[in-house]
Amino acid sequence: MRVKTGIFGLDELLGSGFIKNSVNIVLGSTGTGKTIFALQFLLKGLEEGEKGVFISFDMDEHSVIGIAESIGWSEMKDYAKEGLLTVRKFYAEDISYITHDLLTFINSEIMGDTRVAIDSFTPLIVSLGYEVRNDINWFFSKLREVCTSVITLEEPLDGNLSLPCVSVPLFLGDTVIHLKNIGYGEAFNRTIRVIKHRGSWHAEGVFPYRIIDGFGIYVESADYAKQYEELDLGTLLNELKVDKEKISENVRRRLERLAKSKISDKKSLITEILRYMRIIE
Repeated sequence: MRVKTGIFGLDELLGSGFIKNSVNIVLGSTGTGKTIFALQFLLKGLEEGEKGVFISFDMDEHSVIGIAESIGWSEMKDYAKEGLLTVRKFYAEDISYITHDLLTFINSEIMGDTRVAIDSFTPLIVSLGYEVRNDINWFFSKLREVCTSVITLEEPLDGNLSLPCVSVPLFLGDTVIHLKNIGYGEAFNRTIRVIKHRGSWHAEGVFPYRIIDGFGIYVESADYAKQYEELDLGTLLNELKVDKEKISENVRRRLERLAKSKISDKKSLITEILRYMRIIE
């Protein structure tokens, strides 16, 4: 089962969305839209009747709702009043918040299908070394038991992703999405890349995105997604004048799998495979 991200154009790059009960990391520098990403993810769940929990280490409920309203999501305030959206500011001092207060709070807020966004995780772990990897791994495993979550991380100014405060959560997360503000002009000012999507296909490459007033993040992925549409094997075999009854059951099954795969050049690949197997000249 997949969890729709709420980010326009992103689900197409993730094979239909996040995997349920997963921890998904969003990495980016200041101004790339990490907070908007987190709120957009929660809003999608709220619209579908799920509970939303937003945790911050530097913003209170008033500030978070203010950001939502500035984008045009005034309904977030109503969701908060109804108790469907909970916003909580934590004061992070050490890793004990992961193993005690923070997890206790999250568990107390779970109600049916729940989405949790932690924006940003960096203040809690900025001074941590590799020795606390087990603590973070334990925390992530507990999150997976109760919810699907989005955790944002601040990208270091020097771009050094090997720092423990970045590399450890990136390694332990199920999905890692990298937002960048590269400043090459309006069309490619901001880009998004799926670094990993554990247990699932994901799109390769870098894609431009925009932050649109009223709607949030919009990824320019429509043309990319179109080239990955399923191929009808029967139609292709007819074009190649191949009698599929003359192809063994095992080979047909593999060709069907390839035809449904997320590979852009599958038509030419199937043709070459048939030629290699001397099914066609």
